Amino acid sequence: MVLKCTSFEEMHREITEQDMSIVVFGAGVVGTVTVPEILRQYDLLDRVDFYIDNSPAAWERKIVFEDRVLDIKPVDQLRNVEKNTVVLIAVSRYAEILAQLERIPYKVYVSYFIMPMMCIHNFCSNISDGKPIFSEKPLIPKKIHYMWLGKKQIPSNLQKCIDSWTKYCPDYEIVQWNENNYDVNKHQYMRDAYEQGAYGFVPDYARLDILYEHGGIYMDTDVEVVKNLDPLLYQEAFCGVEKWQVVNFGGCSGAIKGHRMIGELLEARKNVPFLDADGRKNSFTCGFYDTNAVIKNGYRINGTTQNVQGMNIYAFDYFHPYDYMSGHTYMTEHTYSIHRFNGGWLDEKMKLANRETMQEYDRIYELAVENGRNAQERG
Repeated sequence: MVLKCTSFEEMHREITEQDMSIVVFGAGVVGTVTVPEILRQYDLLDRVDFYIDNSPAAWERKIVFEDRVLDIKPVDQLRNVEKNTVVLIAVSRYAEILAQLERIPYKVYVSYFIMPMMCIHNFCSNISDGKPIFSEKPLIPKKIHYMWLGKKQIPSNLQKCIDSWTKYCPDYEIVQWNENNYDVNKHQYMRDAYEQGAYGFVPDYARLDILYEHGGIYMDTDVEVVKNLDPLLYQEAFCGVEKWQVVNFGGCSGAIKGHRMIGELLEARKNVPFLDADGRKNSFTCGFYDTNAVIKNGYRINGTTQNVQGMNIYAFDYFHPYDYMSGHTYMTEHTYSIHRFNGGWLDEKMKLANRETMQEYDRIYELAVENGRNAQERG
């Protein structure tokens, strides 16, 4: 298996000089949002032949790129490629996938890039660049919102995170939203998720709604604050991205009441269901909808802090220095909080996949970087 990790420029050079086709493995948020945007920036999008995915439900969908419609196929369809091909692995839980791909007999040359790993390598190896836009006076109120549903006691590991908020922000009002003071029925997505007992999905809409209606700062219960948040009050709105450049409002986000970009994000989710017509759960998380919305408003996936429609979108090291793929935390002078990704919405299979991937990350990363370096030297 020829697995590589390089700069995106070097990946572009290999694909274009060898006139290779592209197949994307994974039709989730990384595969359908992050990867297309990176390929578009490097003029590679028209080289994508099709997607592959392990989920039979995904095979029923299509991927739409402007004037092109691409199929999502079972993984065994890779054996039929007839042109030298690059497979872009667009999932963070890739350990099992690598073993699966190694068993495929090919008729042509195939190389692989793990795209979340490529994002870490290209965007998250140093302190981030980019300048947020600040106001001269504080605009966001000193109020921290969070949501806790299900009426169970908050576990000790999450309570420690919440305790860090009061440690570094002792003069902030902290508001818990739950079944008693928040109407989960105000949007069908939340209502269906709550009725299914999928409490971790309810905040996907509620975070935005709370910020829009009340203003303040929102954090998930698995967020540890590491310094005072007062400097973040000097702006109209903000959020952050994970290492693979997916927008995540749970790590630490904020806004003035009624901010226009928060309103646009809510509008983008207006007709999004949690259950489809057959009663199946929507597999797309909030990152899919929120990242698509900010891209449509001018956000570029390049690892930098940017301002979009009056909202600062902070690079990884502000709120998401930790990632569950490598298990590494890369804190910088920018870091305000650490999203620990407790994964309350994950099932046991996905949690196991996280652990397996984390255990293998360093070995695979070093191998992929070495393979990429050797290929570049051969030129």
